[in-house]
Amino acid sequence: MSQQRIQATAGSDHVEYGTADIRSYSPREVLIKSLQKLGMFWGLAIFSILLPVVHFVLTPLFFILGIYLSVRARKFRHEILSGSIHCPHCKTPVTIGKAAFFEEHTEICQNCASVVRISIPEA
Repeated sequence: MSQQRIQATAGSDHVEYGTADIRSYSPREVLIKSLQKLGMFWGLAIFSILLPVVHFVLTPLFFILGIYLSVRARKFRHEILSGSIHCPHCKTPVTIGKAAFFEEHTEICQNCASVVRISIPEA
């Protein structure tokens, strides 16, 4: 976990800066999480074979869902634990809760209802 500088834009050219606690995952941790998701949903697919009638829908659903969520988990390298930044549009504080962080994260300003796009500024 590290405190990192983040930037926010809200559909305008104005940029606001703030800080957030961001946890980065190692490639090994990403692989383990991905395989756990795959194993869990494929286990549910195998279990759903035993259910009469609904297994025609649930088994393929869990099988495909396992593949989809596993591939999606491979892209998950960072996680925002907490943070705060000012809305670029109305300048009120926007708090950031725990969330997955891919290339950017979006929050909605509670004051002006604008979509605030949060990203890590390039060096």
